[in-house]
Amino acid sequence: RRRRRRREKSSRARLPLFALGLPALHDSPSSVMSSYRRGGIDRKGKRSREEEVEEEEFEERERVERLWRDDFDEAKEEEEENLCSNTQRRARRETGKSSKRRERKRVGREDKSFGHQANMGQETVPVGKTGEGSGGDDENLTNPLNAANVSSSSLSLENVQVRHMHPDATRVLDVMGLSGCRYKCRELVRVVEQALYTLGYPDVAKHLEKASGVDLHSQRVQKLQEGCLSGKWEEVIKLIDQEKRDLFGSSARDYLEGNGATASSTLGPQTSGNIEESVKRAKFLVLEQKYLESLSSGNVMDALLCLREEITPLEINMERLHELASLMRCRSWQDLVECKAWGTTSSSTTPSTSAAAQAPSLGANEGAGASVTPLSAPADTAVNNSNLGLIVGGASASKQASRQQLLTKLQEVIPSSVMLPENRLESLLGQAVAHQVSHCMYYNKTDTTFSLLSDYACGPEQIPSRTAQVLDGHNEEVWHVQFSNDGKMLASASADGTCIIWELAEVAESNNNLDFGNGSSNGSHYYSETGEPRKTKKFRVMHELLGHKKPIAFVCWSPNDKYLLTCGNDNMLNVWDVEKGKLHQKYEKHVDSVTSCAWLPDSEKFVSGSIDKHIYMWHLDGRCIRHWKGSRINDLAISRNGKWMVSTSNEKKFLLYDLVKDTELTVQEQESIISLCLSKQSDLLLVNLQNQKIHLWDLNDFFASQGTCSLPTEPVRRYRGQQEKQGRYVIRSCFGGSNEAFVVSGSEDSQVYIWHQQKGELLKVLSGHSGTVNAVTWNPVDPYTFASASDDHSIRIWVTPNTNK
Repeated sequence: RRRRRRREKSSRARLPLFALGLPALHDSPSSVMSSYRRGGIDRKGKRSREEEVEEEEFEERERVERLWRDDFDEAKEEEEENLCSNTQRRARRETGKSSKRRERKRVGREDKSFGHQANMGQETVPVGKTGEGSGGDDENLTNPLNAANVSSSSLSLENVQVRHMHPDATRVLDVMGLSGCRYKCRELVRVVEQALYTLGYPDVAKHLEKASGVDLHSQRVQKLQEGCLSGKWEEVIKLIDQEKRDLFGSSARDYLEGNGATASSTLGPQTSGNIEESVKRAKFLVLEQKYLESLSSGNVMDALLCLREEITPLEINMERLHELASLMRCRSWQDLVECKAWGTTSSSTTPSTSAAAQAPSLGANEGAGASVTPLSAPADTAVNNSNLGLIVGGASASKQASRQQLLTKLQEVIPSSVMLPENRLESLLGQAVAHQVSHCMYYNKTDTTFSLLSDYACGPEQIPSRTAQVLDGHNEEVWHVQFSNDGKMLASASADGTCIIWELAEVAESNNNLDFGNGSSNGSHYYSETGEPRKTKKFRVMHELLGHKKPIAFVCWSPNDKYLLTCGNDNMLNVWDVEKGKLHQKYEKHVDSVTSCAWLPDSEKFVSGSIDKHIYMWHLDGRCIRHWKGSRINDLAISRNGKWMVSTSNEKKFLLYDLVKDTELTVQEQESIISLCLSKQSDLLLVNLQNQKIHLWDLNDFFASQGTCSLPTEPVRRYRGQQEKQGRYVIRSCFGGSNEAFVVSGSEDSQVYIWHQQKGELLKVLSGHSGTVNAVTWNPVDPYTFASASDDHSIRIWVTPNTNK
């Protein structure tokens, strides 16, 4: 009986050791009894074996609890370590903490290796909890050491496991073609903060600023913005002078750091000169705003003092200075707007957007006296340079809008590392989308909503390649065709001496895909659920213009689509009233066939060219305004602004006329030019050569410089694919598609060719006509529709395969 009682006591003593998962101390009952026999049990005051076991159990429990506490200390140390630099982090790892961690892991592995020996069916006592009070989740844990690890893991998830990257760190741009490129995490955080403010999440943005330790703008930039919005011009000028090295010198330091050089605190003389130039430009913008506001409030003397004593000594932008001086007669904000005090170039940046980009940094200075635009300003408060003073709220609202635009102008002077450009994230996203679109040769959309979750891709289904309608109203060859500017009408000229105006209207849908002439078809109609024929849009005859005795070679719509010009081989030039379908005016000065004509932007004047080697400028009332004499004119065009005229003849060149200065320039070509076409922006010129080749000339730099820079000497693109042979007919080509991304042309082989404008790749060859395709025209409103005119007496309307026409 005594031995049985001893075994029961030793078994009760071993239960906590099993629960601790420490099998090294889990001796069998026989071994415990043998040790008891060897040591004996002293009932007279000596330590018994049971007391030694209880003491070992207590020591082991304290050891486990100490490891548990070390886990919490380790977690805190790791959290602090994430905020240190790389150098500090390496120093921390070299301390004794690392050896302690290794010891703890070794003990844990040993405990885990023997854990299977624990009796999971026995009653357990969690660490730190004994008796009846040990309930809750700990009752489900069979191993207090594992319970400690679980608690430590839950703590890490809440406080430690989210590891923030240090703001000064850099990350690799894992993009094809940019191997080894990196960006700064601090800059990314600033861009995200700005985007959050712009999207209307100021609380989230402020939390990000606090958590990352990266402010969208520094205190000095916040003061600058606050001073500009509140009109404290003296404080702004003082701040620019005092903080000029910090406000304008960051770009040089960023350049040095970005190129691997050491950025010294002392900038070189050239950089210092650049800083002084930037300071002057910033002051000029601020003082310009001060001057205009003084004039608008009637403080003429203050404005005069600002102009003489503050703006003039800067000695920069003298042309703008003279413009400001000419505004001295203005006495109100409306007068300044009428005199275009902010220039004639309208900005696409709205004050609401600008405020959204800049106001975040002002949020920390609430109550400072500045009238700050809300972070999520509504879109209907948009104001640009061209309509300041015309918005609801009068001069005060316009003054605030102009101050917000002042901040936008200052961003062009202050480095982006100091004042982040507005809508920077949207700008980067736009560049990414534009890059994706540039790699898609079939892109032909105008209202696409791009997904940011996947790359954009498109296919040939976006290019018109299906004949939706055949117009056969002419009895002879169709020599020219052109869409109206609103895309709702189509004019065609034929060798039968007639010009037909076609209008786009709703007609009954037929089971025959090809509608003819007046829009009717030779098939039965489709009916809707109500029993009425379903409607679809087709072209039908609107007016048939009869006034020429010989073939009509060319037609041209006025910019307002009210008038239509027709050029005939009967030496006649007629102007037609489109709405009435009647002849408006007849011009009979040419003595040979009139080959081409073009309107000026005012829709009141136009030019005409003829084989008689004369070019005339006419007015709608019949007057001849100007006259040029040269070579036989094959084709001509007028630039969008009405300042330039381009003409071509049978010679291997085309001419540029400056209509303002009355000068003439020549550009040489390889072959004789039979036709030409200017783009909508008048920056690109498409010429068809007599050998069936098509060349693209870039005139953007020349027109942008007002004719001061040199003309190009070579075409930027050559479009091939047609049969290159000596042409017998006049073939015309044009730009088309979304953003004029395509070039389409007819040919003498009865086919229509479509190229990608920038890449020069041949995308489509369309068959359908049975004669020479003389001219093509792309709908300026609908990028999925174009028309072609042929010697087979027909006009074909081409649409995309999935267009319901």
